[in-house]
Amino acid sequence: MDSINFKFFIENDSNPFILFTSQGKIKYLNTSAELLMGACQPKEIFNIAIAHAPKTFGSQKTAINLSFNSFEFYAINVLYENEEQIGIYLYNKPMAKIADSSLLDGYTETDINMLLQANIELFNINYNGKIKLLTDYDIPKFQIHQNDFSLLLRNTFNQFEKSKKININVKIKIGERIVIRDKRYSIIILDLKSSKREQGHDSEIELLAHKIHINIHFKSKSITLEIPAII
Repeated sequence: MDSINFKFFIENDSNPFILFTSQGKIKYLNTSAELLMGACQPKEIFNIAIAHAPKTFGSQKTAINLSFNSFEFYAINVLYENEEQIGIYLYNKPMAKIADSSLLDGYTETDINMLLQANIELFNINYNGKIKLLTDYDIPKFQIHQNDFSLLLRNTFNQFEKSKKININVKIKIGERIVIRDKRYSIIILDLKSSKREQGHDSEIELLAHKIHINIHFKSKSITLEIPAII
């Protein structure tokens, strides 16, 4: 056993692993955890580890729903064997799978950036603030229900109509795919952030999103859409 390079297996695990010192400083993190650090602060994860640590040396698994932007986890495992360091595994939620035979009814090949830009221009007619768009223009065209998606965008934008600035970011989600009819497709992240947003219509917007198989995540100042890029 001493000759086995366990670090190799931990480094390439799809589940994030972070090793902290007792003061909360990162001592080691694997590749998946490096990606996660772009969506949260180390202190958040350290506090979660401390709160769910076993009472004595060893490990303790806990079922817990955690969300950091587009990263979602269903459980954690907190481990420590001395007072100097503590480790935590965060377990990714299972890959989404859609088997609806009517999934593509009304869908057409679409350039998401063009459709997004058109809806931004419509929203800008009555919006007095500024919109900053950061997107990946290399995202290929994919199948989407244009009318329903535009309706979802309009309702989502309206949540930010009283804010002075909206930051919109579009990118491909790294390290995760969605399974549709036994085929794997990329996931496009559409992230909207501002200093504030209205939250009174979240349930209605969630219904619109789920109708076209889009996962949606709400926070007090942001909304994130996870869009299947069906080619």
